[in-house]
Amino acid sequence: MYDRDVCVNDQAAWEQALSNAGSWYCGVPAAIRLELDGLLEEIMHLKQMLVELVTSSGSSAICRACGGECCNLGKYHLSVLDILAYRKTGLEPLVPDFSSTPACPYSNASGCLMTAPYRPLTCVIFNCQSIEERLTAPQRQTLDEYESALRATVARAGRLHDMRIDRPLLLSYR
Repeated sequence: MYDRDVCVNDQAAWEQALSNAGSWYCGVPAAIRLELDGLLEEIMHLKQMLVELVTSSGSSAICRACGGECCNLGKYHLSVLDILAYRKTGLEPLVPDFSSTPACPYSNASGCLMTAPYRPLTCVIFNCQSIEERLTAPQRQTLDEYESALRATVARAGRLHDMRIDRPLLLSYR
């Protein structure tokens, strides 16, 4: 049984976090925002490349069969930075279904509802053993390179201004 109070608190935290992140993003000095936007583009591109590489190895079938066990705590994976990517591109973020716990509120029976560039860092870099075993040595090397570049870019974005934008969204405004 899922605790309705937790769902209500998560929803309130989500709404507050969206508002605060949006206000912060709009208030960032122009030079910093320009640099942040460039880093967001790079982050989104690297996420896309990571997901495409893993998907090309057949991960979709593995994930469908598994049912997304790795997604059970997904509500804490989305960061302020992920929301800023939505703000930068002018898209509205996915509305989470917090009543779906313990499963990820950003997914359904078909899988993740977020397109690859908007997925949280944890979601694009984690690969279970079954997926890892399907990757060739060159794919693993490329995956490691993409992950290193992604982590470095996220770290650079996190040092730009006065907000921990790499922090989980739902933990940022409680």
